[in-house]
Amino acid sequence: MTVSPSRFALFYALYFALLGCIAPYWGLYLHDLSFSPAEIGSLMALFGVVRILAPNMWASQAERFRGPVQMVRYAGLLTLICFSLIFITQSFVGVAMVMLAYGFFWAAMLPQYEVLCLHALGNQVDKYSRVRLWGSIGFVVSVTALGVLLNAFEVSVLPIVMWTLMMLITVNSWLMPDVSHPRGPSEGGGESFWRYLFRPAIVGFILLNVLLQLSFGPYYTFFSIYLDEAGYSAAMTGVIWAVGVIAEVVLFWQFGRIMHLLSWRAWVIVSLVLTALRWLLTGVLIDSLPSLFILQILHAFSFGVMHAVSMRYVQKLFPDHFHGRAQALYSSVSFGVGGALGAWISGLLWEPMGGTLVFALAGAASLAGAVVAWLTLSPVKR
Repeated sequence: MTVSPSRFALFYALYFALLGCIAPYWGLYLHDLSFSPAEIGSLMALFGVVRILAPNMWASQAERFRGPVQMVRYAGLLTLICFSLIFITQSFVGVAMVMLAYGFFWAAMLPQYEVLCLHALGNQVDKYSRVRLWGSIGFVVSVTALGVLLNAFEVSVLPIVMWTLMMLITVNSWLMPDVSHPRGPSEGGGESFWRYLFRPAIVGFILLNVLLQLSFGPYYTFFSIYLDEAGYSAAMTGVIWAVGVIAEVVLFWQFGRIMHLLSWRAWVIVSLVLTALRWLLTGVLIDSLPSLFILQILHAFSFGVMHAVSMRYVQKLFPDHFHGRAQALYSSVSFGVGGALGAWISGLLWEPMGGTLVFALAGAASLAGAVVAWLTLSPVKR
């Protein structure tokens, strides 16, 4: 049975609404618990580390489940159970254990949904972009509503909102119809998945995504704290985050019409160069609200274009029967390795160097990713 695209749209909306709680506001929650910048960076890095392991470990156990739907059902339920422990601990070790536990199961869900969604849509990136944009809409609604909520209440209400969203994600997964696992016969006919990883294009693709997510480190970990220290309210912080994701929504909606204008490699290089400019100017112009709005619009390239094109590269660089494992690998090495390194390094450097220089280093990482893309990716235009 084929899963309706509307079911995927609902999952993306809920999943990224939850991310809209974590990315802008979880750092503020940890700051409210009186953790230092180094401790906050370490906690966010641990959350990234578990995203390295979880997708690949779950993908390697796919044969033990009837299909991806059953896998995400169990992952959603265990995410909810593990996160519930946040209500009984506020210590560094306790919070770290909760983040590691729920993160392990939460990180397993998205790659499986991505595989199911692309399979249901016939691997058509333009259709995928229009379903995936509901995730961006969920993120916008979440960050905006939470900004208003946190202006009226303490940031301590954040875990309650997150727990509610996890419950809705879990319910949605159990309401999805069972479908067979989208793989070829004998899972590759004896081919080794790992032999593909040493091809120059795949090495380059992985490395540039690691550098991209590394550059996001100070943004996801300290941007809201940076805005708070610059005098912006929680409501305005939510609006600033929302502007970036609204630009991402527009990009996802229209990308199918414009993606033929450039090769895939050109889209990647342009996006990484614009991301480098975004980070450099964010650190310099943090006190200028109009400038921040303009820079946030570049999120359409930093995330929107990069994710849409990366999904296409995952489909192109690996055979059909390896798409599940390739999707897990993409998620783990980019958001896991890159995200963990970015959070940890920015946490170490935030106090001694300050936000301006840390964001400048983030821009250098993104620019290095553009160089890698130029040297390793072929200019495919299809």
